[in-house]
Amino acid sequence: MQYKVLSMQVTETKNEGLKREYQVKLEASLIESKTEERLRSMAGQMKMSGFRPGHVPLKLLKQRFGKEVTGEILEKVINETSGEVVSNNNLRPALPPKIEITSYNEGSDLEYKMELEVLPQLPEFDFEKVALVKPVCEVEPAEIEKAIERFAANSKDYARAEAGAVAKNGDKLTIDFLGRIDGVAFDGGASKGFGLVLGSGSFIAGFEDQLVGSKEGDKITVKVNFPENYHKADLQGKPAEFEVDVHEVLNAAPQEINDELAQKFGFEDLAAIRKAIEAQFSNDYQSYAKNKMKKELFDLLDKEYNFELPQSMVDYEFNTIWQQIEEAKKAGEDLEGKTDEQLREEYRKISERRVKLGLILSEVAVQNKLLITQQELSNAIMQEAKQYPGQEKIIFEYYRKHPQELQRFNGPILEEKSFDFILSKAKLTEQKVSSEELMKQEEDEAQSAKAA
Repeated sequence: MQYKVLSMQVTETKNEGLKREYQVKLEASLIESKTEERLRSMAGQMKMSGFRPGHVPLKLLKQRFGKEVTGEILEKVINETSGEVVSNNNLRPALPPKIEITSYNEGSDLEYKMELEVLPQLPEFDFEKVALVKPVCEVEPAEIEKAIERFAANSKDYARAEAGAVAKNGDKLTIDFLGRIDGVAFDGGASKGFGLVLGSGSFIAGFEDQLVGSKEGDKITVKVNFPENYHKADLQGKPAEFEVDVHEVLNAAPQEINDELAQKFGFEDLAAIRKAIEAQFSNDYQSYAKNKMKKELFDLLDKEYNFELPQSMVDYEFNTIWQQIEEAKKAGEDLEGKTDEQLREEYRKISERRVKLGLILSEVAVQNKLLITQQELSNAIMQEAKQYPGQEKIIFEYYRKHPQELQRFNGPILEEKSFDFILSKAKLTEQKVSSEELMKQEEDEAQSAKAA
């Protein structure tokens, strides 16, 4: 197929599956006229020694700035004309086209090759035939009481023990410590005036146990081994010695569960904290239930619908994942002993699944005119800001000054809206589950979330 629009001649050179390729020829007169137009606009603003402002000869400007302006014009006309090719052929590019200039010399025609993949034609979706199980979990009074007990445990007051008192689990020690490996101190292995509750599991296994029975004024050598999966690769599996000075032994005073406890956490009374805990549990359970339904739906869509995927999108997704894998390997993370070949095969399949599901949800949004509201964008910014306590104003100001960055929220918001739309059409069967069952399901989903 070949056609000509004004000074542009377009020839389709490939139309195979989702792949398209075009040869585009732009007449030299188009480049020259736009270059001259740009130079004339510069002449009206240019100041040059020996000439009055705005009266610099065009010929002189071309000699001095011609190459720079021509490069600018080439980029501009390629962007404009490639966009026209997309529009004129009713194409829906999967990713921005690849452009390669195949022929150009000053004063001659410009020819470039344009390669792209288009989005596939997706099958029609009948979501009224979709059947999903909706877990329903009620908040039990015992769960609320356990949560309040945890509040009480975390708000204990400590008082200095009697002179000579021996430390036991539950007591709090004020200590200085210095850690060494092979006699050499290491980064992060020292602190002064540190408050450590024995039995809390705050330190690596064995550390706190060796301080049980200590007294104020004791100097103790604690010997431990760092775990093989310790978060710092240079410490993994290594034996270490810590010189510990015990300055204080403090006993915990029992914290009564009453209105005073609630007020410590900013609530009016015990009834108010119970209500808040119940609401939080309820929200969490609904979120877990939704995650389970989402996984179930994604599995169903992945199995039910098959269509050609744009390889460029799959490659992009895979390369993004693989970069994360490479960073994880450098950080010494355990990758389950798999070879690069095994990992590549596994994550290639994950990439294909993600692209397929992304295309389906995107198509649902398009077909059903699901739009993003300003309130939804504001909520997304608010959620991100909550991740940086004390820096909320900085986050809000950043997006105010860089509104183009808000586009990063579009995909997740539309995906969620598409999912909610499907749920509104699907047949849901409620199934009562205990919190233990629901949490187990959530843990299982978290393990396989990378495949969703």
